[in-house]
Amino acid sequence: MRTFILALAAIVPASCAIDQAFAADKIPVFNIPQNCKEATAGGIATVEACTKDETDAKSQLAKSWSQFGASAKKACIGEASSGGMQSYIELLTCLEMSAGGHFSSPGQ
Repeated sequence: MRTFILALAAIVPASCAIDQAFAADKIPVFNIPQNCKEATAGGIATVEACTKDETDAKSQLAKSWSQFGASAKKACIGEASSGGMQSYIELLTCLEMSAGGHFSSPGQ
């Protein structure tokens, strides 16, 4: 039993590292309705407005995802997912900032 636990302890971090390496290849999947419900619980904005903003940010990410480097994507995915909340707006903002102002959104 002890050998099994030790083997499992070695496998789990390795699989997480592999998952993180591939995570930057595609836009992460965030639960927009759930995140907006939690984000608007204080009554500052409506769930509908939050959902629209998050959906718009995700669409923008889909258009520009390939323009960002893998290390920036990985770092920004972590930042946009911190604290239990997940935000495409935060992800897009982080990536744009990491580009040092050299990013040009499609349509601009």
